[in-house]
Amino acid sequence: LGAACASPIRTAHDADPEADFSRYKSYAWIKDGPLIGPSTGGTGSSSYISPIDDQRIRAAVEGELAAKGYGKAASREQADLVVSYSVGTEEKVRVRQDPGRSSIYYPGYGYGGWYGGSTVSVQQYTEGTLAIEFWDRRSKQAVWVGWASKRLSKSDDSHENIRQAVTMTLEPFPPRAP
Repeated sequence: LGAACASPIRTAHDADPEADFSRYKSYAWIKDGPLIGPSTGGTGSSSYISPIDDQRIRAAVEGELAAKGYGKAASREQADLVVSYSVGTEEKVRVRQDPGRSSIYYPGYGYGGWYGGSTVSVQQYTEGTLAIEFWDRRSKQAVWVGWASKRLSKSDDSHENIRQAVTMTLEPFPPRAP
């Protein structure tokens, strides 16, 4: 039942069509920690990443990049690509109106009419987003960005969410050219 109620992870990506991925062999993190740090605002959005989840995200990204043939450089200055990530949450409200209908037959006229009220339901939920960005270290231009979003629940396993989000986000990332 829990799996049936689970919210799917939605992903998308964008790439610079001018980027030559055949020349990228190594990467380094652009900085320690997420690109956007802890914050909360009055706009209903916030971002925070625990040190444990930071480690999980970095390990998942590094694992995916290794599987695609990229090596981790000893320093940022030696890397072809620099990578960063950011996380955020947004409180959302979904209002849904379901039309209620019932058929009423009018005797003598041979047809029925529609009558009905409608049901309105309101749902509040939190949506989390993980974005992973890649930059050409030399030109300092963004070359690839991918993101994953999911409706979050208190019963979610953050380790599993992170693993799935990173894997799905980086699936279309170009493998290293041989």
